[in-house]
Amino acid sequence: MKIEKIEIRYLESKLDKSFAWSQRWTDIRNLIVIKVFTDDGIIGWGETFGSQENVKAISTILKLSIGEDPRKFGMIWNKLYRATFQGHVYAKSAVYAISALDTALLDIVGQYENKSASDILGGKIRETIPVYATGLYYVDDYAFKPLIEEAEMHASNGYKGMKMKIGALTLKEDAHRVKEVKRAIGDDVRLMFDANEAYDPITAVKFADMVSDTDLEWFEEPCASRDNIANRYVKDNSMIPISGGESLSTRWDFASRLSDSIFDIIQPDICAVGGPSEMVKIGIMAQSLGVKFFPHFWGSGISFSAALHSISVQPLSQIGMQDIPYENESVLECDKTPHPIRENLTNDIFTHNDSRVEVPTSPGLGIQVDETVLSKFTIGSVTVVDKPSDGQRVF
Repeated sequence: MKIEKIEIRYLESKLDKSFAWSQRWTDIRNLIVIKVFTDDGIIGWGETFGSQENVKAISTILKLSIGEDPRKFGMIWNKLYRATFQGHVYAKSAVYAISALDTALLDIVGQYENKSASDILGGKIRETIPVYATGLYYVDDYAFKPLIEEAEMHASNGYKGMKMKIGALTLKEDAHRVKEVKRAIGDDVRLMFDANEAYDPITAVKFADMVSDTDLEWFEEPCASRDNIANRYVKDNSMIPISGGESLSTRWDFASRLSDSIFDIIQPDICAVGGPSEMVKIGIMAQSLGVKFFPHFWGSGISFSAALHSISVQPLSQIGMQDIPYENESVLECDKTPHPIRENLTNDIFTHNDSRVEVPTSPGLGIQVDETVLSKFTIGSVTVVDKPSDGQRVF
């Protein structure tokens, strides 16, 4: 079996109403989807981040995989990584390509072997994965009432945890919002908050102190994710656990941050970290160093399925008689913000029961992609890669 052709599409959807986090307002959702064809007729799906401008660089990198056997996905991963290493794989287009391809190859190999992606990764340890709802962004010119209404909705829908945004308002205003959301959802629902890298370390610690009398699960991305000194300062001076890592890539980006105990919790995203096979490695590294592993999610059903499979093979962070979400069992983010692509591109794999989602059991990723929806949200032409790389690096 050989990789014969890859199609790359940039997808974008306009939102009816904009929302914001600490950095900006947005009224669009977007992602990049790849469709990998084999000479056996098996098709695999992958997904990553990026804009229309990333597509050309991604296509150049994916040429390196044409003609390779998908069953050798580990070898292919290393081939692409090695070829782009000196070209700054961390500068995103390279690792975006690697992440999407790794996902698609697991989809293909699973279908070929008539096994789920989790079986290809070594066999799932659990059948369901605990999830929490992400939403509670700034909306309607920072209105307070919609924030509380949304929090109450997620709680009434059975989510055992949820995450909200901070960092766009004054510390006093955001602290009030955090406390009021927690008051609205009660003691039985966990609350996390995310600054999206908004603060310097002194300000982050001050904010943590302002809300420390509230039962909160973690403080996400208080400072720039790659600023180890700032994040370590916050970790050492906050009563609330610190998390981060959604923008970090591959085990080498995480290694020093794990060994130096920069974060209490790491949150790799499958679309940027190097795909499911790399996600599994980083989870094992975190477990061995006593750091919690709660992956980030911000995409469609393609990447959500890949994340479910990756976490399903993840051991408990600390062995005990019971699997307890947040305490010794990894939890996965479940994005609940408006996203027409996510809501329509695949079959619904987001449905939860008591804040847990089933790991797909069908071969491969276990998803079905609606290609009518795929075409509807595709911006620009489809980029086709069907010839091997000539070895010239353009990135």
